[in-house]
Amino acid sequence: MKSMSRAILLTAGLLGLAALAGCKKKDAPAGDSSTVSTTPAFRVTDVDLGRSIGADKRVSDKTDHFARTDTIYASVTSEGSAPSKALSARWTFEDGQVVDEQSQTITPSGSATTEFHIMKPTAWPVGKYKVEILVDGVSVQTKEFEVK
Repeated sequence: MKSMSRAILLTAGLLGLAALAGCKKKDAPAGDSSTVSTTPAFRVTDVDLGRSIGADKRVSDKTDHFARTDTIYASVTSEGSAPSKALSARWTFEDGQVVDEQSQTITPSGSATTEFHIMKPTAWPVGKYKVEILVDGVSVQTKEFEVK
């Protein structure tokens, strides 16, 4: 009798486990704040420098050496989405002196390219420079270049 009672209890226990395993948690309804966003966060993926830029805002001749009379372009590639981002370029001379600072407010939704440039009616002083790219005031990438 004991073995039959054990068999019945074991069978009942296994059936209970099978029933629990078959239960599935319902998915959260659309718009529920507990759902995880699949939209990638905004980030700068690349910065290119050059002497000219195409209609797509991409540098067409990449270089980090410029002549004293060149216009210097920075092409900033980014990915991700955000309602609004302040994208800035801070151009500095070798001693840290700010040559120029520019900012653009963008509303990214995927891959994007933003262009910044500096030019000087007279010749650039010879030396080392850098452009620092900032997102919402936070530095995310720096590129060094030289004017010869």
